[in-house]
Amino acid sequence: MNNEKPSGILTGPNLLSCIDELSLQDHDDLTHCTQIATHSANMACSRFVDSTKWLDEYVTTLNFLGWSVFQDTIFTRTRHDVSKSVADFLIQRAQAMPDHRQGNAMIDTLDALKPDKPAVVSLDEESRLGNRFQVIPARYDSKGVLQIAVFNLELVADTKRSNFLFLGREGHAAKIIQQGAYLKLDKNILETKRALIEKKRSEIKAKRFDLWKNKR
Repeated sequence: MNNEKPSGILTGPNLLSCIDELSLQDHDDLTHCTQIATHSANMACSRFVDSTKWLDEYVTTLNFLGWSVFQDTIFTRTRHDVSKSVADFLIQRAQAMPDHRQGNAMIDTLDALKPDKPAVVSLDEESRLGNRFQVIPARYDSKGVLQIAVFNLELVADTKRSNFLFLGREGHAAKIIQQGAYLKLDKNILETKRALIEKKRSEIKAKRFDLWKNKR
């Protein structure tokens, strides 16, 4: 069995960025929970019509699967100018997080995504060229608890273009509207839901792209 870990994962509108010591089991659990939460939120409403309601259902589903909100932060809307590319913006935001490893992990994830044409096309389609997508950095805290930040993002630009993450925005007005939540995993709760998770993920059959930094 190959124990090498991907730099990140793309599934639906979710781009997961993982620090390199995340275990393979936690990679899979995080991906499956994300897929189930996305499906549940899509059943509740369109993320393109009511992003706040969609994100509320998304987080509620994660909570049911064992992820609890912490830092009392959820759904705060902020606006940011994008002066270069969306990818550069994501790296800057990750570098500003308390754990400096998140910045390097985001760089590795985006480096792995950029040459993966099927994954880039899938993200373009799922997000409607950046109209709504999510970036989810993951890490362990000092006690070994798995934590994630869920950044729900909307690219507001004068033109919508394919490969939206990597195209330069110089001379083109663009902003990112961000809502976010921070969650941590109680593995004891997740274990009680494992049979349900396996059943749901087999029913959903969501696309998953493991992003390998040195993929050719």
